[in-house]
Amino acid sequence: MNHGIDRYVGCWVSSSGQRLRIYRISDIRASVDFLDSSGAPVVRSYMGDALALSMEANFDDYDGDFEVDLWNKDKGFTLHLNYEHEYDLDESRREALVFSLSRFQKDEFLESFFPLFGPMNHFVRDKKAEQASPPNPVPAALSSRFLLAQEVAPKGSVMR
Repeated sequence: MNHGIDRYVGCWVSSSGQRLRIYRISDIRASVDFLDSSGAPVVRSYMGDALALSMEANFDDYDGDFEVDLWNKDKGFTLHLNYEHEYDLDESRREALVFSLSRFQKDEFLESFFPLFGPMNHFVRDKKAEQASPPNPVPAALSSRFLLAQEVAPKGSVMR
């Protein structure tokens, strides 16, 4: 059994057909693609029609919180995912990601955009899609940005 962020990594599908693809970048960071039931990336019309691909996610190992920024950090929507090894509300008690969707109170104009995310149910692991998916197609620039943010310069060194 996987632990930490590795429990979230992989391909997930909801009963309404929506999909999540989660790629590990580090112990606390991931990249997430959010696809609609046709397999196309969700179009975030509140964000200039940006596609819901390579979105930044953060994992808090202490609390087990996995949060996906659906806009920018501290702005707009956040997708909260909780891992369940055997989800009680799933007919087959499968491994699942249970979600909630929130927005920042100051972003009241986003209220009308909740339907963009469709009828969401819990997500279960899609093993067929995982076998067909590349191991980590996270763009190099995104990976580098995450890794640089974690680096700490040794004492006495000069950062350029």
